[in-house]
Amino acid sequence: MANIVKINIYADAAKPDPTLSLPDVPWYAGITVLQAMIIGEALHPSNFSFRVIYRSIYGAFIDSIDGLADEDQPNHYWMMYVDGEETQVGASEAILLEDETRTHVVVEWRYCDVSGASHNQASLKSKALP
Repeated sequence: MANIVKINIYADAAKPDPTLSLPDVPWYAGITVLQAMIIGEALHPSNFSFRVIYRSIYGAFIDSIDGLADEDQPNHYWMMYVDGEETQVGASEAILLEDETRTHVVVEWRYCDVSGASHNQASLKSKALP
């Protein structure tokens, strides 16, 4: 079985199930989250799209997924997780590390209200915006 990246999108963070799941993105050595997203969009052009912004030393940020953008709802941002851990960098800098024991990695995007929480990416995004 080939190594894969599974991308889960949670447009409603209150719901336990993803609103969209891309289970079949090929995973190769050195792939970043951004590259996995680009491949996912190419494999699923009819039901998956996203937008990237480059305004930060932290790399590219995904600010819109399937037409739902950062702050379409007040204080809501797309937060990125890799295997359940919130990332510390943008999508272009988050490398999906592989080893001999792993055959898949899960990337999650959660549209979260950050007004009362201390999310690393929300603070990074606020520093990155003009």
